[in-house]
Amino acid sequence: MLVTVIDLKAALQHFSVTDPVLFQLAKNTYNPALSLPVKKQAKFYAAEIFGSIVSQQLSVKAAAAIWGRFLELVGETADPEKIKTFDIEKLKSVGLSRQKADYILAIAHGVTDGTVKLEHLDELDDEAVISELTQLRGVGRWTAEMFLIFTLARQDVFAVGDLGLQNAVNHLYEKEYALTELLELSQAWSPHRTVASLLLWHSLDNKPLNT
Repeated sequence: MLVTVIDLKAALQHFSVTDPVLFQLAKNTYNPALSLPVKKQAKFYAAEIFGSIVSQQLSVKAAAAIWGRFLELVGETADPEKIKTFDIEKLKSVGLSRQKADYILAIAHGVTDGTVKLEHLDELDDEAVISELTQLRGVGRWTAEMFLIFTLARQDVFAVGDLGLQNAVNHLYEKEYALTELLELSQAWSPHRTVASLLLWHSLDNKPLNT
């Protein structure tokens, strides 16, 4: 298992040298020690993926309501074996779109038939985790990157395709960055890009948004 701990103190010290603008943001607006991701146990991995699918392109309030109804239907552990027993119409009844219901069923089948072995993900490096998860229908790079940050608590993840991060960077640096420029900028934050992402999301009082 890869042992990774998000080190806030080391991250801020790094930013103080490599990016004074981001460091000033950290000093002025946010103490991320209150909400640093903590690595989840493997038994929760499937539920974390289902939660990402449910929340995509929804407000926090709407996503929470649908997720609550989803868990009432399938059980608190969101067991993929149980989810496979439901059809798309039953999953839609909790407020899911047809596409999301289809994705959730596909993921449930994928993790139970061995297409992806979730319990081994914490042994893989970041890109290998992304490669593994994106074999599941409905799981793109953004969803895999959110899994790296919020489920595996990896310390150096920057989801360049996340709309919230793009908006936060453009606002903070008062410049419209192309994606290639944004990636280049993020290199100055490595190996602490997860803390940078948390700072940037919070700077706009935002949650991760997929494009």
